[in-house]
Amino acid sequence: KWSRSSHSGGGLRSWGRPISTSVRSTPTSRSGAPAARSSALSRRAKAPATWNTTRTIPSSTRATARCSTCMTRLRWARCRRAMETDVAPPPVGAYVHYRREGDLLFLAGVGPRLPDGSGVAGGATRDEQGNALEYDVVAQTEQVVANVRAILEVAGSRLEKVIDVTVFLTDMQRDFADFNATWARHFDGLGVTRTTVEVGALPTPIAVEFKVVARA
Repeated sequence: KWSRSSHSGGGLRSWGRPISTSVRSTPTSRSGAPAARSSALSRRAKAPATWNTTRTIPSSTRATARCSTCMTRLRWARCRRAMETDVAPPPVGAYVHYRREGDLLFLAGVGPRLPDGSGVAGGATRDEQGNALEYDVVAQTEQVVANVRAILEVAGSRLEKVIDVTVFLTDMQRDFADFNATWARHFDGLGVTRTTVEVGALPTPIAVEFKVVARA
């Protein structure tokens, strides 16, 4: 006898006794792929490419960011992992402004350079020949805080979520008191841990730099 199995193909036959099988039939699409998988693939194809983003940045920030993975400049979204933004001074090396790992944000060193690259708030500490110049450490510290705030906001965080800061000063004896008073105006009551160290110099002619870790 000829027997037809219940296989979805419907074309299997065997000579002899009827075939008893428990194979379930699977609905297929017109293309021959299983219907459920075909439907899922179709939905994925129609979905916008937003799987590497987490939130929309308000247009009022006018932040243009660049994902360090795909190097695509985005005006409306932020990458989960790492990013550069034009609301803060451009990096002076091969690094990004911040990187997100889990629920934490790690910022690269942030100094008092102006976001538009026009100079250093409060004045540079030395000229192009390396000669010392007069500068205002209070103005420099205020600009550092403003730059940190801007980066955190682009990353979806805020200054109140800062956890730990390492501060680098190039002249502890001259600048610590004024820096410390300026710091207190922004971080007093936030429970931030801080380490302040003196360094011989920083890559640009600045007197203060922050290394920040914050909650995302």
